[in-house]
Amino acid sequence: MKYDLSRQPTKGAQRTLSAFSSAMFDLLELESFETISVNEICERCDYPRATFYNYFDDKYDLVNYCWYLLATEIRVDEAPQLSPNEILVTYFDRLYQFFDHHKRQMKAILKHNQVDETLVASFTNYLKQTVRKIFRQIFAGLQLNIPAELLVTQCSATLLNLIEWIFLQDEPTTLEEAHRYLSILIGNSKKSCHARVGPIH
Repeated sequence: MKYDLSRQPTKGAQRTLSAFSSAMFDLLELESFETISVNEICERCDYPRATFYNYFDDKYDLVNYCWYLLATEIRVDEAPQLSPNEILVTYFDRLYQFFDHHKRQMKAILKHNQVDETLVASFTNYLKQTVRKIFRQIFAGLQLNIPAELLVTQCSATLLNLIEWIFLQDEPTTLEEAHRYLSILIGNSKKSCHARVGPIH
């Protein structure tokens, strides 16, 4: 992203970033990402194009910032000190609650942006890379029976595939049912670690 997110933004920068991201989210509920233009974004939040390009390279850069905001809301950058299976459930619950809370907005966005199109693929890719990073940190200190990267791939894919099936493919599922599905999908993955891993509740 063009804007440096590692530095503390000023109040003015916060307002500007918030205005552009809000405009993008609003427009995504009305039309497809492919048809949205930088001019349209700037008109909606009443900022000149020059200001937009001070913060973003293009609309793809802006949408990546939007995914960053969503990841912050889900708190996917936190890695609690739990067993691998408990970590999996913790992040699954955070994702489930986030998607459940934003169901109306998500349905509006999916009305104009299909699951297999650029926008949704961009979002799921961002989540996938972020969740993989978390699991790499978790498994780094464990003694494993299989390559760590293989376990990272399995855990992140299991978690995100179930979330995608429930919310992006619109298969209504209670959290209790989802936990049961997750437990079945995980199967005997706990055998991949020498560390003691508790059951999913």
